[in-house]
Amino acid sequence: MNILSSLSSAASAYQMVATDMQNAQTIETQIQATAQKSEMERWKIMNDTQTKIFEIQQDVTLNRAKSQDKLYNKWDDYIRS
Repeated sequence: MNILSSLSSAASAYQMVATDMQNAQTIETQIQATAQKSEMERWKIMNDTQTKIFEIQQDVTLNRAKSQDKLYNKWDDYIRS
C-alpha cells in the first residue's frame, strides 16, 4: 500500500507541475501577444505622425510659394503703375 500511495502522490505532483508549466506557457503567449499589439500600435502612431509632418511640410512649402507669387505680383503691379 505504501508504494501505491507513493506512486499516486508522485503522479499527482507530476500533474501539478505539468499544469503549472502549461499555465506559464499560456501567460507567456498572452504577454507576447500584448507586446506585439503594443508594438503595432506604436508603429501606427509613428507612421501617422510622419504622414502628418510630411503633409504640414508640403502645405508650408505650397503656402510659401503662393505668398511669394502674391508679393511678386504686387511688386510687379506697383512697378507697372
